Amino acid sequence: MAELSHKSIIESRRLLYFFYVAKHGSFSRAEGVLDAPQPVISRQIAKLEDELGVQLLDRNGRGVTLTPFGEILLRHAETILREMGNAISELDIAKRKPAGQVRLAAPATFMTLYMPEILRRFMEELPDVELVVTQLLTGEIYERLVSDYIDIGIVHSVPNKTRFEVRELLVEPMVCLVEHNHALAGTCTITRRDLADQRLAVPSSAHGLRDLIDSYMAAGDISFTPHVQIDSVPLIREVVAEGQMATILPQSTAALEFNDGRFVALNLRPTFKRSLFVAHFKDARNKAIVDAMVHHISAVVNERTLALTGLA
Repeated sequence: MAELSHKSIIESRRLLYFFYVAKHGSFSRAEGVLDAPQPVISRQIAKLEDELGVQLLDRNGRGVTLTPFGEILLRHAETILREMGNAISELDIAKRKPAGQVRLAAPATFMTLYMPEILRRFMEELPDVELVVTQLLTGEIYERLVSDYIDIGIVHSVPNKTRFEVRELLVEPMVCLVEHNHALAGTCTITRRDLADQRLAVPSSAHGLRDLIDSYMAAGDISFTPHVQIDSVPLIREVVAEGQMATILPQSTAALEFNDGRFVALNLRPTFKRSLFVAHFKDARNKAIVDAMVHHISAVVNERTLALTGLA
């Protein structure tokens, strides 16, 4: 292990700005996540480059790309920031030891992938807190959150960020899934135009993913009418398994639900990504409990997402 010195310390805010710009590929998209003005983000990353004595980003009119030095730093940045956040959260929880109730709602795939470990850690840390966990479609979750029927929601978007504290949990590619004998199974990538020509089974409008899919197709000025709309991902899987239809789902969902050898995942061009957020009221009445739960949600999602990506 390298010995630490004052020269090896990087200001956490600058590292955070670099991480999100690199992750999203542009200053403008990072601005929306960080809630900081683009000039401030750019200036802080420039200072980070000066401190390190290397150029981390190549800036161009369409966004940014990582230099070889930037790729090295990015490999370590997520671990550093995650561990720093975990340490701060654990110190805060240890100081407060809250008790009471927390109400959480999440979509089905999130429940399966992450919730058992989240609950295990939370109950171990705060055994006196009562948990109320509900499985809902993402469209319903935001409605429950706004109406104050739940304290924490796992959502694809949060239109009113002035009322809510929002943390991005992950950004991952969307993929097209087909049965292994499907006509497209031998291809590596598929375009919007190709998708429009296919028989598609997609999540219904009550599912947050549907809005993302519609927006992706509209961005290519392509008329899009799915043949089947289904609320249940397992049912979508069985429909696609019949071999006549395709679907569009997140990479993590594909890794969980479409991993039995019957299916092929095709990359989308242009790239199509979805974000997942955890949101709660900024002035939550049980803020200490909510903060503790958000800490565990973030930690587990980071760990499991890295594991799933490695297996994909």
